[in-house]
Amino acid sequence: MTETGRADMPDRMRDLVLAVDAYRRAYADVLGLGVGEVLTISDLGREGPRPVSLLAARLGVAPPAGTALVDRMQSKGLVVRRPHPTDRRSTLVDLTPRGRRVAELMGRLFQDDVQSALDDASVEHVEELAALLDGIAAALRHGAADVNRLRRRLLREDTAGADDGEDAPTAPAPPPTPAGPDDTAESTGGTP
Repeated sequence: MTETGRADMPDRMRDLVLAVDAYRRAYADVLGLGVGEVLTISDLGREGPRPVSLLAARLGVAPPAGTALVDRMQSKGLVVRRPHPTDRRSTLVDLTPRGRRVAELMGRLFQDDVQSALDDASVEHVEELAALLDGIAAALRHGAADVNRLRRRLLREDTAGADDGEDAPTAPAPPPTPAGPDDTAESTGGTP
C-alpha cells in the first residue's frame, strides 16, 4: 500500500461507518422502528438480557431516555422486563420471541451482505482484513476509553490552530447534549 493509500484509510473507515449507519437506518425504516430500537434489538440479540442502564449507555443517552425507549419497545412486543437473578433492585431487558426473530433476521441479512462483498476475496485477504479491523477497533476503543487524554489532544490541536492565526478557545466547549435514543447510531458502531 502506498503512503497515499494509508492516508486515505481514515476517510475509508468513515465511509464504512456511514454505510453501516445507512444500513441500520434502512432497517429502522423498513421495520417501522427508531434507530435506537434497532440497535437495542441487535445488542440484546448478541449479548443477551441487559439492564436499562447499560442499554442507555450503549446509546449514549441518560437512563430516563433509555427507560422511555424500553417502554416503547415493550409496547411494540419486542422486549420484556425480567427480574435480575442476583440483584433484587435491578431488572433486565430481554427480547420477546418476536424481538428475537427480528434480531436473527437483521443479523442474518447483515451477515449475508457482508459475506457477498467478500466472496471474491481470497481467504488470506479476508484473514488479513479481519486482523486489521480488530486492530483498528481496539485502537479506537482505547482512544475513546481515555477521555482525559482525548480532551488534552483536542485542546492541544485547538490551541495549535490558534498559533496559525485562528482565535484560541477561551474555555473548552461543553460536552454535547446526548441525543434521543433514536438519533444516536452514528457513534455506536457494531452491526444493525
